[in-house]
Amino acid sequence: MQRTIHTSLFITLLTASSIFCQTNISIKTYDIGALFIEGINATSTERQKEIISQVMSQSSIENKGMEALVNLFHTLHTSYSPMEYHHSDIVQFDKPSGTVYVMHVFTKKKGETKWLDFQMYVDAPPIHKIKNLAFIAEVSEPVNLPNGTIQQKETLEWLNNYISKLNNEFDLSGSILIAQGEQILFERYWGYADSEKTRPIDASSLFNIASGGKMFTALSIAKLVQGNKLNYNDQITEYIDEFSDPTKADKILIHNLLSHTSGLTHHWWGQKSEASEKSKTVKDDLKMIIEGGFQAAAGTAYEYNNSNYILLGAVIEKITGKDYYTFVAENIFVPANMKSSGYFNHGTEKTVAPLVRAEQSDKWIRVENEAVKGSAAGGAYSNARDMLKFSRALRNNLIVSKETFQNMVAVKNKGMDVSEDYGYGFIIEKSGPEITYGHGGTAKGVNFEFRYFPNQDITLVVFCNQDNGAYDDLKRNAIKLISGDR
Repeated sequence: MQRTIHTSLFITLLTASSIFCQTNISIKTYDIGALFIEGINATSTERQKEIISQVMSQSSIENKGMEALVNLFHTLHTSYSPMEYHHSDIVQFDKPSGTVYVMHVFTKKKGETKWLDFQMYVDAPPIHKIKNLAFIAEVSEPVNLPNGTIQQKETLEWLNNYISKLNNEFDLSGSILIAQGEQILFERYWGYADSEKTRPIDASSLFNIASGGKMFTALSIAKLVQGNKLNYNDQITEYIDEFSDPTKADKILIHNLLSHTSGLTHHWWGQKSEASEKSKTVKDDLKMIIEGGFQAAAGTAYEYNNSNYILLGAVIEKITGKDYYTFVAENIFVPANMKSSGYFNHGTEKTVAPLVRAEQSDKWIRVENEAVKGSAAGGAYSNARDMLKFSRALRNNLIVSKETFQNMVAVKNKGMDVSEDYGYGFIIEKSGPEITYGHGGTAKGVNFEFRYFPNQDITLVVFCNQDNGAYDDLKRNAIKLISGDR
């Protein structure tokens, strides 16, 4: 995950997902990005005013005033000058109110190794003048990607060298697999599974997939629907009837839980942290969810929320009479032949340790208080080869039917103010010209991405057992290599 640089005097911070999970588009950014950096480097107030007039939108100048903008550039100059400019990119995302454009300007302070990603809202084409500086993140060195396809030897050699660079310069650990159909195009394992660097990561290493486990929960529900044991329009109160406000709860459908449109409060909000730490079963979490209440009416808003999937786990147990872990094993892992995957107590010998940086040094240390098993909201363990088997099982309709799965990867939160398109347990993204599906997962010392490109029949799996910004760069550039988006 990327480290945010907080500059609270003048920056309105956005969440990382609202900036990074958008569609990349091939739009020339004029020379707004280069001029912006020249403005930061400028020592003359008059030159800064000239550049502000060229790079800032008219609305920004009118609303903030020239004096405030000059003060902004002075503050940036003090913090970051002199800067080296690398390049600029534009991304877009669609909201009910219209298309929003965000520009990324990649730069660094001379003499330093870390690069910075200045992210800002900009005007619509043809000239993307800056409306508002939103977010600054530290990233590894921006790269010029090769022009070849992901199948070409030169592209794969570049990717291999790029991973070596991230490992050498940023101590990145992890694994990656790219396959077309059954054929593995690229596969690599590197770094260590423990803070002592005694266990090298290899093909058998099991990583926590965090929220990636929501795919398994959603497929389990779909399996029950396919077997006429459940309906997407069933009320949650048909299975769980202990909510503090039954009238509001009656309006929550299974559909709402799957699509994160239930309106439930996050189940850890207002709860003592020790209660969450001691939670070991679906029933333990269920009690906190029921006591948590509601923050919106069902079906009115999208908000990604683990509470939804904890409830779905309880529904699975209620209908089947089996515990959640057994049902997932029998109905997901077995048909997909995922023999290594499962729900294990965090910290057991077979699993990769989640690592974070020590506060007073660059040393990696193990995340504390992690001796808890995952849940219906996430926390399964898997490896790259097993996730490829999962991808093939979905493609070959071994878990649910083609019709059932196509419904799952259709967008369910259309018309809502969202930063991502969500189906039933799958995030739908446009990668270059192609609509893709999958799910990621993040937690302390945990990073995971599973993404499938249907038009090319390509599977991407990336794991990392660190809080390391280089992971985000690897994932983003791997997706670009596959999609052809440069």
